[in-house]
Amino acid sequence: MTSTILEPVIGTRADVAALLRRLYRTMATVRRLDREAVVLRGRGLLPSHIDSRGREAVHVGAASALDPARDRAFPAAHEPGIAIALGADPAAVLSARRGALGAALEGSVTHAVGWALGAKLDRTGACALAPVGAGSGSAAELRTAVGTARAAALPVVFLSGSGRSGGTSMPVLLVDGSDALAVHEATLEALEHARAGLGPILIDAVLPEPAAWPARDPLVVCEQRLRATGTVDDDYFAEVADTADALADRMRARVTAGV
Repeated sequence: MTSTILEPVIGTRADVAALLRRLYRTMATVRRLDREAVVLRGRGLLPSHIDSRGREAVHVGAASALDPARDRAFPAAHEPGIAIALGADPAAVLSARRGALGAALEGSVTHAVGWALGAKLDRTGACALAPVGAGSGSAAELRTAVGTARAAALPVVFLSGSGRSGGTSMPVLLVDGSDALAVHEATLEALEHARAGLGPILIDAVLPEPAAWPARDPLVVCEQRLRATGTVDDDYFAEVADTADALADRMRARVTAGV
């Protein structure tokens, strides 16, 4: 299938600045919590934590495009940005007792496809967002899930951060994985495709090579776009950092207390 390179369409919606503020705040929160979780992992308190640094734009940009009243995401535990963007308690997402968040963090392509089948039968117009990668299922499980989604034309948006989508058996939207706004736009397009009954679609977010950092750091890219709107100043970014620090303190207290 032909891949499409997507760029964000700046200025087409009046709320673009508000969206950028929401994207930046969520990504900054995820980054700060991830940094704290890495420290706690080193102390043996979060031994299963997997770093999400650098993938914030993929997770937050995609989740922010969902309709929370009807759509559902199926993130794995190492994709906290998705859960946080959808309203989960930021401190709880990366705490030791992730199970308290229930099935929303069980990340399985099989669950996502099964849920999408129910949504199609119910004619709700809902879509499933199914990240693929570590924690989402085995290669055999993924092949079966994709095959089922294609055969039944299910409303599933698969999300990958590999940048290697050649040979896939469904339409692909190729997008800059360091640009949360571009990922958001791609997800809106993918959801429109899925809601139209055209079957599953893959968003393949290309992540920058290490040599491209720090210029292509997702937070830097979003900050540059946000500053260009002229709606924020240094005080905004300081407030976001302070709020994220407070949430990190709350998470550390939860984990160390074992609650």
